[in-house]
Amino acid sequence: MIDGVSSATTVSMSDSSSTTSTTEELGKDDFLLLLVTQLQNQDPLNPTDNTEFVSQLAQFSSLEGIKNMEETMGTVADGISDMQKWSLSDLIDNTVKFESSSFDFSGEPVSIEYSLGSNAESANVSIYDASGNLIKSVDAGALNSGTYELQWDGTDAAGAVAASGTYTINITAVDSSGASVDTSTYVSGKVTSVTYGSDGAEINAGNIILTQDDILEVY
Repeated sequence: MIDGVSSATTVSMSDSSSTTSTTEELGKDDFLLLLVTQLQNQDPLNPTDNTEFVSQLAQFSSLEGIKNMEETMGTVADGISDMQKWSLSDLIDNTVKFESSSFDFSGEPVSIEYSLGSNAESANVSIYDASGNLIKSVDAGALNSGTYELQWDGTDAAGAVAASGTYTINITAVDSSGASVDTSTYVSGKVTSVTYGSDGAEINAGNIILTQDDILEVY
């Protein structure tokens, strides 16, 4: 008589212990081999129960389906990543808007946006050069919460045209009680290049390096 394989030796997909190694995962080929071996060595007088056999087949089918799904989803994810990466090249020569306090001035008027988180009794817009020198200051007066646009023609307080380079904008605002009001500044720049690296894409807009998440508008 051939000794049957008891149900205690049945290995499920979630069982981390196997006869080969406690650290190896059970693949679909290993699972099928164990199933066939069990059938070959079953007791003819006490064959494997049909219900148990069907359950084992279902486990094998689920294992194979999950493995195939993982491979398919991996291929789809790679395809989507490639599409997103190359679609960023369409940004070149377009103007993008992003949150920043720095902007590049090359002799042309610059459009600067800023927003106030709440009503301000007084607001002031100041522009500084790369060395921290105050170039121009504009008294915006009392403003309600919202977004505003400032056109800087590139001149300093004396009316002379500022040199080309990187500048910084600073917004100070206080409410009726003298408390500071939350502010944000937004600038725009023309995309000149997109560089792909291991950490993702770097977008050069007006000599400011951005990521895709930094971009608020494209126009």
